[in-house]
Amino acid sequence: MMLLRRLDDYQSWQISFAGTSILVDPWLTPEPIRGAFDRQHPAGFTSLRDLQLESGSIGAIVLCTSVNDHLRSETLKLMSDVPVHGNLKAAKAARAAGCTSTHAHQVGDTFTIDCSEGGEVRVTVTQTGLPLGLIAIGYLFEAIDPENNSAGRVWIEPHQPTKATAQLLGNVDVAVLPTQSVVAVVLPVTAGPKKSAKAAKIANARALVATATQPQRDMRLWQKALYYVAGGNAQTHNQLVGSQTQFIELRTGDWLDVKSRR
Repeated sequence: MMLLRRLDDYQSWQISFAGTSILVDPWLTPEPIRGAFDRQHPAGFTSLRDLQLESGSIGAIVLCTSVNDHLRSETLKLMSDVPVHGNLKAAKAARAAGCTSTHAHQVGDTFTIDCSEGGEVRVTVTQTGLPLGLIAIGYLFEAIDPENNSAGRVWIEPHQPTKATAQLLGNVDVAVLPTQSVVAVVLPVTAGPKKSAKAAKIANARALVATATQPQRDMRLWQKALYYVAGGNAQTHNQLVGSQTQFIELRTGDWLDVKSRR
């Protein structure tokens, strides 16, 4: 089965299928994020040691952008032998962090990750809405069993899901999308409940899973003044009432069976 796991309470995710995992924007070390805004890693996040103690292999790391709340150089340095995929800037930054196998992709590209127990995960690079689409991308992950049947489809877009991208995807099982709108001064950073719920419904997602929750939690006062945050999980849930899309809020460490939504 295809599984989705939330690795922390921010942006890190794990896709697992047939003995192999793909890590999305992994942040597996305790160092905080500093810069345009601050974010602490509270106790309970999934560490690299946690992953190493589990069975299975890590087949790839995929990065949604080169910005430091997604590309954690401390984590990449510890996983330098794992292939890394991202846009051109993210691939260059991963190479600078010591990763020896980096792959730059454009929107529309598809690549595959072979699974140790048979089958593969096909990954398609998806378009992020503007203005973040200038520096960020999303991904569609599709698990394919050894008989070439689809075993699950997950769309991860942490910034700006759009109607156009959702229409191109066809049906997905799970959409991992932001539920709080963030505007940095006047620049839209993430979509809110209305846009994310609409995109999930257009993609015929059976479930919408929230990502990037509580973005202001660890910001300093001057940072909070620059970032306007609105919406949330409750509002997103209300936007989905009456649709076929179920709202699911995963806690750190939670697994979700992509097909059954349990």
